[in-house]
Amino acid sequence: METTHCLADAKHIRRFLDACDGNWHRCIYVECANCRVKNPCNQSGFLFCPDYRAVPLILPLSDADMLFACHPEPEECLGVFKDTVFLEVYAQFLKGQKIISPDCPCMALLDFQNKDCYDW
Repeated sequence: METTHCLADAKHIRRFLDACDGNWHRCIYVECANCRVKNPCNQSGFLFCPDYRAVPLILPLSDADMLFACHPEPEECLGVFKDTVFLEVYAQFLKGQKIISPDCPCMALLDFQNKDCYDW
């Protein structure tokens, strides 16, 4: 089923775009083709850009397709990670933030980031 709305909150999208200066070419393309979680999230991947504190900001590719004029291509990004590499690099951060999910940890991170946009 095709996504008809952005999964990321508007405030998170703004934060992500600020981090990459609105240019997906400055992001790392993360492929989720080999996702080994119990219930895959149906995302083919996401763009990743750390903020000024090195906190990982992610944007699902389905959102990127709606926000940018053309589809982000892996070879046109700064680099390409497999989902397992991304999760290994940020394992301590995810554990420290208690972002643990039996389903998709990347989508759990996005949920955390969406909620983090509001301090109420």
